[in-house]
Order: sequence, then C-alpha cells, then structure tokens
Amino acid sequence: MDVVVIGGGGTVGSTVAYTLSVQIPATNVTLVDTDIDAAEGHAIDIRHSMCHATYGLGRPDFASEPLGSVHVAEPSPSVVSESDCLVVTASAPRPKDGDARGGRLTFLERNLEIVDNIAAWLNEADPTPVIVVSNPVDRITHRLWRQTGWPRQRFLGYSLSETARIADEIARQTDASPREVYCPILGEHGEHIVPIFSRATVSGEPVNFSESERDDIVEYVRDVPYDVLKLRGAQDSSRWVTARGVASVVQRLDDDCADALVCLSTPLEGEYGFKDVSLSVPVRLDKDGVANIVEWSLVEEERTALEDAYRVVRTST
Repeated sequence: MDVVVIGGGGTVGSTVAYTLSVQIPATNVTLVDTDIDAAEGHAIDIRHSMCHATYGLGRPDFASEPLGSVHVAEPSPSVVSESDCLVVTASAPRPKDGDARGGRLTFLERNLEIVDNIAAWLNEADPTPVIVVSNPVDRITHRLWRQTGWPRQRFLGYSLSETARIADEIARQTDASPREVYCPILGEHGEHIVPIFSRATVSGEPVNFSESERDDIVEYVRDVPYDVLKLRGAQDSSRWVTARGVASVVQRLDDDCADALVCLSTPLEGEYGFKDVSLSVPVRLDKDGVANIVEWSLVEEERTALEDAYRVVRTST
C-alpha cells in the first residue's frame, strides 16, 4: 500500500509514518512537508529502523513480507495520484493557550489556511481516501471536502483516540482488560464527544454505570490529552495513541474490511438528520473510504448530546 503523509516532517506526521512502517512493514510511505529537511531527516531515520530486519534478532518483527520504502516528495498532484491513501497531519504550531482543555479550537483559523493550500493541489488529482488528523478534526475534514470537491465518502476525520481513552478508563473501573471493553464514541473530536454507553460492553456483556460514573468517565476522556501535554510539554502531543489509531484505519482500508464498524468523522448530508457538517458516526470502510454510514438508534440523552455536538460544530465550520 502507498500512503502519503502530508505534514510528515512534523511531530505527529513523523510518528504516524514510523508507526505505519512498524505496524504494516510492506507499506510505502511518502513524507510531504514544506520543511523538506525535517521530512528527509525523519525518512532516513525511519528507513534505518526497518533495517533491523537484516539480522536474526530483529527479523521476526518484520515477518517474511517485503519491506516498503520511506521517502520524501514535494507537494504535487502526481504524488496523490500514485497513492492509495492520504494522511493529513499538517498543522500550525500550537497557539498560546492551545494546551488548555478545549485547545483544539485554537488551531482553527491557521489550520483552515493550511488546508486550503493543501486543497489547491489536491483538487488537481484523482480522488483518494483521506484520513484527516489536523485539529480541530471535524471542521478541517469538512473544509477539505468542500475545497477539493471530491466525493464525501473519501473523507475520514480521525477520532479514535477518545475510543482508546474511554476503554482505558472503563477497564480500570471494571478491572477488565482494555481489549475486552467496547464503548463507541460519536459527535465531535473535542468537548462534545458522545459516548454511546447504551452499547457499552465488557467481555461481551452489557455494562451499566450510574449517571455520576458516566460523567466522571467523560470528564476523564476530555481532560487526559491535556494532562499529557502538561506532563510532556505544550509542543508535544498525544502522538502515540494517534499514530497507532491512524495506522489501524489505514490497515482497514487496505484489508477492505467492509463488515468492520468504526466511528470516524465524515461529511453528513442527511444522516442522523444532519447536513453540512462532519461528525463522528459509525461507518463501514472499503478501499475507497466510507462504504456506508450506519444510523444507530440512540437513547434520548445520547441523541440530545449528538444534536448539541452538531449545533456547536456546524456553527463554526
């Protein structure tokens, strides 16, 4: 599979590229960035990391499949045309106060300019599945769709880190393994997340939480990325959980797993009663992006929370 990481010279983009190379070693990764030196430096380092397959101790990590390549390219329609998937991580530096809760929105104005520049050369290429990571994800996903004019099914806004975080918290509260936890999250990638507790399970069995317990879980998911920033520094990010999640989505596209449901942000044109907005909803994937959007029946409080997310995101898109 050929994957282009737009913003590959940055912290998140380079981490995504490295994770793809480790998790799916046969992937060919192209780093595109205005800082060509930074991108080249990351490409060399990632390429060297794959060379551990040359000796016995490292070889099992790479199995027997062929190794992909890692290289750098200038932004151009031809780079897009030769790829199977684009990952957009390009972003302005973290603004002042961007490390406080709700800080994703502080990127909006500058990142809209960046995504408009990206769209200017993307729209000269054939439509390709796009995974948008740049914040605020829902607004940026929708803007990129509008500016390129590509089919909306090609656009996937990454929002799986919240799903991973809520699994971690529910696992702690129930003394279960995170891999046994299922609690999908709809809505905004931000303050207006909508955990679907009515579908939550642990070890395949429904799990019930009191209202106060649900509130505590949601607050944890909202708070923890900013706790990570306080611990690691404002110019870093929760890049490991993001990169692993993005790599999983890329792998799903490559496997063409149409039966697997995942909650990602995508442009809505009537689904759930919403139009002209991108929000996280359950989707099935195929090699072209979104195969179809699934409309779940929601309990009243979940439906109300999703409508709140729609109003907030729609007014700032």
